[in-house]
Amino acid sequence: MPNNKKVIPFPQSSHWRFFDWMEAGGSNPIQEWLDDQSDEVQMTFNSILKDAQKRRNHLEWPSYRHKMRDLEGIHELGFKVEGKQFRLLIKFDGAMQTVILCGCYHKMDRYTPTDALATADRRARALSSGKATKHERTIETDF
Repeated sequence: MPNNKKVIPFPQSSHWRFFDWMEAGGSNPIQEWLDDQSDEVQMTFNSILKDAQKRRNHLEWPSYRHKMRDLEGIHELGFKVEGKQFRLLIKFDGAMQTVILCGCYHKMDRYTPTDALATADRRARALSSGKATKHERTIETDF
């Protein structure tokens, strides 16, 4: 009797999923940072994730800026609102999954808060070692 086993591949995600970095105790500093921003910043933040979600190649995201040189596996997304350059420091975490590690401002080679890069690096390491978690972000489709 021939072997009639069929290989059924698992479907790949058709869109990117975004997660907020979370402290082990359940605090969500990404949402706290976002809550401190204006409505326009919050809407733009949501819009760049909504747009990125649909594009399979992250290099085609309009907000994608670059991989950070001295930080292992950390990339930068950027957007400008109200005359300020906002940055999201992210880490790719599995197939079509991205974790937002830190939100900040950027001007003339300076980040605000000043420890944003160190914070992103520390959070990426905590996530990799299991000392932190992630929570999937709901992306508003109509606002």
